[in-house]
Amino acid sequence: MQKVYVISGTMCTVDLWQYVFPKLKNTLPINIDITPATSFEGINQTILNHIEEPATIIGFSLGGFSAMNFSVHYPEKVKKLVVVAANTDGLSDSEIQLRKSTIDFLEKHTYKGISQARIQQFLHPDNYNNSEIVSIIKKMDADLGKDVLLRQLKATSARLDISQKVLNLNIPIFFIAAENDALVNPKKLKEFANKSEKGTYILIKNCGHMIPLEKPEELASILNITVN
Repeated sequence: MQKVYVISGTMCTVDLWQYVFPKLKNTLPINIDITPATSFEGINQTILNHIEEPATIIGFSLGGFSAMNFSVHYPEKVKKLVVVAANTDGLSDSEIQLRKSTIDFLEKHTYKGISQARIQQFLHPDNYNNSEIVSIIKKMDADLGKDVLLRQLKATSARLDISQKVLNLNIPIFFIAAENDALVNPKKLKEFANKSEKGTYILIKNCGHMIPLEKPEELASILNITVN
């Protein structure tokens, strides 16, 4: 039974993986909670405190960026990366602006939870009304709450472009993308993966950003091949 370390995205708890973990074979997934961190340096320290090296790290969204950023700073401690729905070039201008306005709003108002409109940005249209998936996203958001949301938005919005440094890594990296991801462009990710010497690109069709909830069986099948 081999250990793999799993890092989730913004306002995500281990609940994100509830359909994936039971389907993993010969693998012990260990969740690394990065929500207390106030910077990417803090996230790196949190990962350092949890892993046994050399580690296999699976990261989703912010967790994927964090896993790559950690590997750039501590390449000797990582033997393999699986990056799910994340890119290396930071956030888009529109996403940065949205985060700034969200921070401004949260600092002046009561947080009433993630909106339906925001949830839909993360999902394939077929899942807009999937009450099971929507309820998990709402639960994760509610469990973490306003203070964590503010801390994560402030800590992780200033993402430097780490593309070239990731290309220089000498470890296998599996980039798992979703065909209908509104946050991470799958075509750009494919181009990037093709540039990397040990990068492998895998596309999941008919899926939005929330791959672990939308396509858990497919993701688990991919992980069973890539991790072992």
